[in-house]
Amino acid sequence: MINFPFYLSLLKINQSSIFKSINHLLFLLISFTLLFVSCSSTKRFPDDESKVTTERTVNINYSSVRVLLDESDAAYHLTIQSPVYLYDGEKRLAYIESGNTLECISEYQEVKLTIHDRVFSSDAFFLKPAENLETVKFNGQGYKGKLNLIKLGGSIGIINQLNLEDYVKGVVAREMPIGKKSENLEALKAFSICVRTYTLKKISEGKSLYDLYDDTRDQVYGGFDAEHPLSNKAVEETENKILIYNGNIATVYYHSTCGGQTEAAHNIFTNKEIPYMMGVKDGNSPYCNISPKFEWTETYSNEDVIKRLQGASLLNNGDFRLNNVYIESRYSSGRVREMVFEVVDEFGGVKNVSIFGNEIRSIIKTADNKTILWSTLFDVSLRRQSVEINGKGFGHGVGMCQYGAISLSRKGWKYKEIIDHYYPGIKINIFK
Repeated sequence: MINFPFYLSLLKINQSSIFKSINHLLFLLISFTLLFVSCSSTKRFPDDESKVTTERTVNINYSSVRVLLDESDAAYHLTIQSPVYLYDGEKRLAYIESGNTLECISEYQEVKLTIHDRVFSSDAFFLKPAENLETVKFNGQGYKGKLNLIKLGGSIGIINQLNLEDYVKGVVAREMPIGKKSENLEALKAFSICVRTYTLKKISEGKSLYDLYDDTRDQVYGGFDAEHPLSNKAVEETENKILIYNGNIATVYYHSTCGGQTEAAHNIFTNKEIPYMMGVKDGNSPYCNISPKFEWTETYSNEDVIKRLQGASLLNNGDFRLNNVYIESRYSSGRVREMVFEVVDEFGGVKNVSIFGNEIRSIIKTADNKTILWSTLFDVSLRRQSVEINGKGFGHGVGMCQYGAISLSRKGWKYKEIIDHYYPGIKINIFK
């Protein structure tokens, strides 16, 4: 983001003038508020974008993407892994060779950097690749653009700031299987548009220090080293294309494998219905059946289930026995809306514990307890000493099914057709 300097003029104003100015300002503020409220729309949902037949160009102001790579302690030692220039704003401070170490300390409102016997202080520093280098390295990986060293509360933030299209390239190859030759190309194109749209939506939130995380909290980003020629081709052939609904940047989600039916967004992420993400059937014979996680089974001991309920503070640490487990209700997609565990305490008292929707995945997790449960599209059965969950799909199920898109690409579908299938009624537009 561009840093604009602010200039403060000190004015000598008597107390009476101040009170008059405040009263005048309050009057204007109240008037503006009443005008805004009286003119605001009361519509719950946007108009149907499918009625708009002419393509439009959307003007979006952005300079670059800022991705948080790491957040360190108040004191941090950064080993320089490729030759860089150190900047404070537009001022070049030093050339640093590979192998040198920067001592970074979060101090008051600034970051203090020490290298050898030189000390620099500023609210932000930048590391840019030295001449003839395309990337700067961090944690063994190359990143285009520059690395920002900034103060994040009492810690140091390492942020990669780079061009939007370069960021998209660093995401697509990490989030989607590349496939053999060009079999997945149209799916990669469709996905590139989704990644770009998601990114611009995050940029539009106007966060002051960074726009996105580099992991599953947003999109998995691997920098320059993650790029692949085929996924780069997909990004370049869809350059500047984003998804629009009702004239605005669309809210888009995607996941690995839907299991045959995608989920409505309002059941997972928001109480407000999103017309182009209400859930679609993914083919009579599910397109995503090529996924390694199309079908799966997880088995837990009864004691392990009790421990997980206690770990989520749904039960106290007393002695409990699992008496029954069942699905109380499902969404129209077939995914579990409410799962009930009937437990008996040491005195014979019976208690029902309910878990709802996508939180089931983070509470129950996989049998090895290493990751969240693959999906909520499953059946459950109680054995004598164990609980068995038989499911389909991987992910929350909302929006584009990545393996479904791959299957459609291999069937000869074009990227526009793939997008129309998973986001019916949405439009592809060019931004600049």
